[in-house]
Amino acid sequence: MIKPLLTRLLGHLIKQNSWARPHLQPYAGKHIRLQLFPVSATLVVLEDGGLAMAGDTAIYDASMRISPSLALRLLAKDASAHSEIALEGDTEFAIALGKILQAMSWDYEEDLSHVVGDVAASQISQRLQEGVAATRKQAVNLTEMAAEFWQEEQPLIAKKRHVEAFNRDVDTLRDDVGRLEKHIEKLSARLDALLQKQS
Repeated sequence: MIKPLLTRLLGHLIKQNSWARPHLQPYAGKHIRLQLFPVSATLVVLEDGGLAMAGDTAIYDASMRISPSLALRLLAKDASAHSEIALEGDTEFAIALGKILQAMSWDYEEDLSHVVGDVAASQISQRLQEGVAATRKQAVNLTEMAAEFWQEEQPLIAKKRHVEAFNRDVDTLRDDVGRLEKHIEKLSARLDALLQKQS
């Protein structure tokens, strides 16, 4: 029941973003599993460059897993969040599809105008844009507060400067150990030489 509806929605989205078809056609027949806890779905690229929902038992070529916290960062347009999406299988296909989906836009104002008229659709669209902007701002604030809490109050995440200082200390220790090993080797060689002279 829900899969045909989602397939129609994907078809409508592709129709509004017809530029995407030629970019998707090279991946025709490929399946990708999208996992955004607790929801997961498998999409298939159609021969004409469209997208459709695949069956639950479909074997997928790639998978893309996004945690809820990462989804908030993506919503907040955090550029570094994209590199943290967990990809498996055919990563070239997953990355290409991810970029295409990210570049797509839904012209909901046009769709609303067919239902409620142009003026009402414009007003609803403006309210939706304001709501999305407010949600995005709240997501950024929430993410920043959570990161600060995990760094200061309950240190689960190390600060970048602390990680860099730790790495420098490890490098210094490694170099010191290397010098100490060479010094011990020299002392051992001298001791062997002295023992051989005495015998």
